[in-house]
Amino acid sequence: MKTLLSCLIVVFLVVPSMLLGQQQQGDLELGFQGFYFTDTEGLIGVGTLQGKIGSFFTDNLEIGFSPSLSIVTTTGFDGESETTSTFGAGAFLTYSFLSENATTVPYFGAQYYKSDFDDEEDSGSAGINAGVKFYFTKKAAFDVSGNYLFSLNENAEGGLILISFGLSFLF
Repeated sequence: MKTLLSCLIVVFLVVPSMLLGQQQQGDLELGFQGFYFTDTEGLIGVGTLQGKIGSFFTDNLEIGFSPSLSIVTTTGFDGESETTSTFGAGAFLTYSFLSENATTVPYFGAQYYKSDFDDEEDSGSAGINAGVKFYFTKKAAFDVSGNYLFSLNENAEGGLILISFGLSFLF
């Protein structure tokens, strides 16, 4: 157990300090993330895979879009299940709080997201996000973010909170 703990300390504290990975103006970011949720009764399950394609037009500012594929399974009270898939996308703008020689990069941003292009009645959602990228190589990071989205549809109430985990690569 002590050996495992020692290895983890080396991997997460010593190695990243030698990497110093950060984005620069002109870099292209490709990212992948996913999430899954279900209701408490188990009547609906949604899994989403999302890509992220962005360009840093300054060292701190990134603009991009994020295509997504969602697979939704619903189960009726009669036990019958139905599975559907939807395609959507979003657009985002983020500001990264860079510091010299850092391996963690916090960021804050705004986004628009439409989960299903086929749903003409849905105007999509807009919101804010904040997250941190943990660089484990000079050009690759583990990305964790929290997102709050509110619906742009008339008479919609409440919002959506998403916690996302993914990988990010700079080119």
